[in-house]
Amino acid sequence: MRKPSYADLATPPNYPDLTFMLLRMGACSYNNLESNGAQMRHTVSNDKCLCIDTFPLSDSYDEPEYRATLENKTGVEIFSYLCESGMNPRPLWDSFKIKMPSQLWSIVSPAIRIVEPLKSLKLEELEAVKHKNQIIECYSFLKEKVGSVCASDILHVLVPELFVPWDDIIKGQYGLTDYEHDYYKFLEISRKELIDVLTETQMTPRSLRSAFYQRGWKPLTKLIDEFHFASARKLPPHFN
Repeated sequence: MRKPSYADLATPPNYPDLTFMLLRMGACSYNNLESNGAQMRHTVSNDKCLCIDTFPLSDSYDEPEYRATLENKTGVEIFSYLCESGMNPRPLWDSFKIKMPSQLWSIVSPAIRIVEPLKSLKLEELEAVKHKNQIIECYSFLKEKVGSVCASDILHVLVPELFVPWDDIIKGQYGLTDYEHDYYKFLEISRKELIDVLTETQMTPRSLRSAFYQRGWKPLTKLIDEFHFASARKLPPHFN
């Protein structure tokens, strides 16, 4: 079978493994947007494609709340990031009685100590024997206090090279639940996807990051998340 080329970008190949081309389609569809200056960052365009000429993406495709959160990791930034990513104050308040950054920080602060042994671990280095119990402990601690989606977002902020965010739509696509062992299984799936791309391209992790965003500032876990987000939601121009 002929290996797909970038000329085939309009129709994603139905392969079980993640490829560089599919990862690029995910970033393209995720960033298939026009900034509208409001809380919702994206408006969908069916014909806008960034794949051929625009990568690596410039600062105009920056996510300021997300970037500030990675750099500072304070209660204010994490609260803003959760709001920007969809967990706005209403669900946080309705389900968990959290409506202020200080309330969120009282939960995140002890979580920082729990994730400390994992802070230098990268997704591609994940090993079940060494890390599974620690990851389940971190996820369980936060899930009880903020739910499964916020838990994965916060873990991603605290150890961005290891934890991949998820949401209910992504969980459904992979046939997973909120269960702690399912989140670990999701990380194993994401690890395989990342290793597939690194093996295919023979790129270093740093080079792969730089192929998508100028200065390579987004972690590889975020690139995987953008693919998950776009493919699960069937976003145009590649997954609709």
